[in-house]
Amino acid sequence: MEQNTANKTSKSTAKKADSTAIRFDKVFMKQVSKLVDKANKKQFGRKVKPKNLLVNLLNLADDNLIKNVIKKSQEDSLSHSDKRELFLKKHMEKFSGSKEDFEEKMMELMSGFLSQNLT
Repeated sequence: MEQNTANKTSKSTAKKADSTAIRFDKVFMKQVSKLVDKANKKQFGRKVKPKNLLVNLLNLADDNLIKNVIKKSQEDSLSHSDKRELFLKKHMEKFSGSKEDFEEKMMELMSGFLSQNLT
């Protein structure tokens, strides 16, 4: 007896991913949940889903608001040393001298300020 070894091609059941998972902290999810609960307090219609709420929020936001949100998020992401570097870069143009001279002058001014406020 011969065995029929037909080539079995397995169908690829890979779905195209049209969405991705994003992790949020619990505080943010509570805020979203409260908004969704508030939106679902209605007599008619389907349930409002968090995705729909967030999509509509982003669609209704004007460009100025989005620019401000991005700017605030960028500022919040700066560390203390990043802020110090930006300050030095901004004010070094006005100061005639090296970076070390500028930092030395800042320390002198700060020590004078602290000595006045400690008494």
